[in-house]
Amino acid sequence: MFAAVIIMGVMIVAGVAVMIGVIAHRMMHPHHGVTVETSLTNGFTRLALPLAEGEHITNVTARGDGMMAVTLGRPGSERVLLWNPDAGKVVAELDFGSAASAP
Repeated sequence: MFAAVIIMGVMIVAGVAVMIGVIAHRMMHPHHGVTVETSLTNGFTRLALPLAEGEHITNVTARGDGMMAVTLGRPGSERVLLWNPDAGKVVAELDFGSAASAP
């Protein structure tokens, strides 16, 4: 029983330390949300995805719920945007990061 209490105490302290580390990391490396530039030209809406330097669209997949998954890639990094064409908005982003930044 005494060992279980000690182990749980250590786990709580470790969990708090990890949380503080994650919060500090996110504060020092802010992730800016994806914004889609829209404009009305000749009666249709023009959407422009913000691409990072060297990034290009590698795949576009239609989903059953009407949204589209857009895969963007560049050397060493890849991300997926979940785009709602009806609203003209990116609703989610999954960033795989680069191999060098992985722990």
